[in-house]
Amino acid sequence: MKPLCLVIGAGAGIGGTVGKRFARAGYHAVLCRRSNAEGLEALVGDIGPIEVVVFNLGAQVGNRSLAETSLKTFELGWRMATLGLFRTASAVCPLMVERGKGTLLVTSATAAMRGNAG
Repeated sequence: MKPLCLVIGAGAGIGGTVGKRFARAGYHAVLCRRSNAEGLEALVGDIGPIEVVVFNLGAQVGNRSLAETSLKTFELGWRMATLGLFRTASAVCPLMVERGKGTLLVTSATAAMRGNAG
């Protein structure tokens, strides 16, 4: 059975590129942007154990300057990314520990803002 790489936040940049790279290396690459716990559990049951998770969820607050970003907007993006990572880790890490292997990678270009206009 092929190993599985789950990429959460698979857009046109980092997430999509990472998914393609794992697929070229022989992994089943599952690329998604949004999911729920039940859907993830069903996916794992149908496909097999997740060996690698790439959490690439950005802030999702749009391309705006610091001066144009309200506290509410910033907090919304921060909560989504932080809680999303917590939920992902809570779901997959115990299974990885039980199997004695697995990797959780956390990436996102949003935090750095490098490359965005403005």
